[in-house]
Amino acid sequence: MPSRRDRDVSSLRSRWLGGRLRELREDRGLTLKYAASYLGVDYAELAHLEHGRRVFQFDKVAALLDLYGVLDRVERDHLLGLARFVFRLPQWQDDFAGPDLDVSMLDFLWLESIAQQISCYGPVLVPPLLRTAEYAEAVVRRECEPVSDTQLGWWVRTHRERQQALDGGVTRVRTVLAESVFRRPVGGPAGTLPGQLEHLAKLDGGDRVQMRVLPAEAAYVPWADGWFTVFGLPEPYPRQVACTGQQRSVAIHEGPVAEQYAALFDQLWGAALGPAESAAVIGRRAYDVAIDSTS
Repeated sequence: MPSRRDRDVSSLRSRWLGGRLRELREDRGLTLKYAASYLGVDYAELAHLEHGRRVFQFDKVAALLDLYGVLDRVERDHLLGLARFVFRLPQWQDDFAGPDLDVSMLDFLWLESIAQQISCYGPVLVPPLLRTAEYAEAVVRRECEPVSDTQLGWWVRTHRERQQALDGGVTRVRTVLAESVFRRPVGGPAGTLPGQLEHLAKLDGGDRVQMRVLPAEAAYVPWADGWFTVFGLPEPYPRQVACTGQQRSVAIHEGPVAEQYAALFDQLWGAALGPAESAAVIGRRAYDVAIDSTS
């Protein structure tokens, strides 16, 4: 019986790969039946693969690229690399101590790993890439009830690894945080907020992270009711993909919808306080919380 890690499921990665391979086949004037016969698979199976409903195993992708005469090293390496990620994301799927992540969450983590720019809006909580380990642990305890100590340790460890991967890469992060985020206790009345605010104050203004505060008195920006993230991707991927929150998963948006979320983030960025004012708000709140926690 296949394990939970081996199930064939549709993902953003499989749809992108399948769509490109379908384009290559049609450009060469080859029928689906001919390509399926070349691979030694059923006609219906190849149709499922091209529509992303099943995953392409690496050897079959390599065989199709040979059939389609894809000799350009850049495109070939890109598609073969994508084939590896379609079949498995080892960092997230090979640790059986971790939770059984939803396919959309795996896509989200993969997008995060390849993005050149990440623009995230936090109306309720600090976005994951900016959280301290203590804040992240407190959020997981509430969102994943019940959660074992082993799974909690996995979440905190992978959270830290995600941040470290960004530190060593080229990704730039822009974030807009609603001012109410700095007043919301996470992990108890005082809880994790003092350390989280101090962490944000240190992050802001660096080369990698730009932060803006949306003040409580700012005018309502339509449709900005929940968190979302816009990933700016390198070629040959689509220019932008957006993700919005769902319970225990995310919704992934491409094309015009992704562009709309990118425009929405720009609206929020423009409505937020400038760099100096945002830093002052965070600094004052950090000071107030620190005083309250010692009194």
